[in-house]
Amino acid sequence: MLHIAGIAVTVAAFALLLRQYRKEYALLVGLAAGILFFGLVLSKAMPVFTELKSLANQAHIDGQYVSVLVKALGICFITQLAADTCKDAGESAMAGKVEMAGKFAVVLIALPLFDQIAKLAIGLLNT
Repeated sequence: MLHIAGIAVTVAAFALLLRQYRKEYALLVGLAAGILFFGLVLSKAMPVFTELKSLANQAHIDGQYVSVLVKALGICFITQLAADTCKDAGESAMAGKVEMAGKFAVVLIALPLFDQIAKLAIGLLNT
């Protein structure tokens, strides 16, 4: 985490200097840093995903549940990165729309699980 914090402070200072002269370049620097951080975190998180899959197998949990969880987390991270970039560009309204789209995407990913839960509940009520 220390190297990410160091990079973040350096990039923030560089973006602050750039913003005085070329605002659009400061935005691009911030976006590039966000993508870099996302990649760094994702590369460190791969063992976590492997462990989640292993735990799900040991608990006899369908892999579909873990897959939905991982996809939802990915959508959340990407949505946050895009929304923060829009806010940095001064586009708060666009950031809100990105966040709303991310929420809908998570719901769409989870729809098959909602269907299974509804069928289970109906089955329990009928018995």
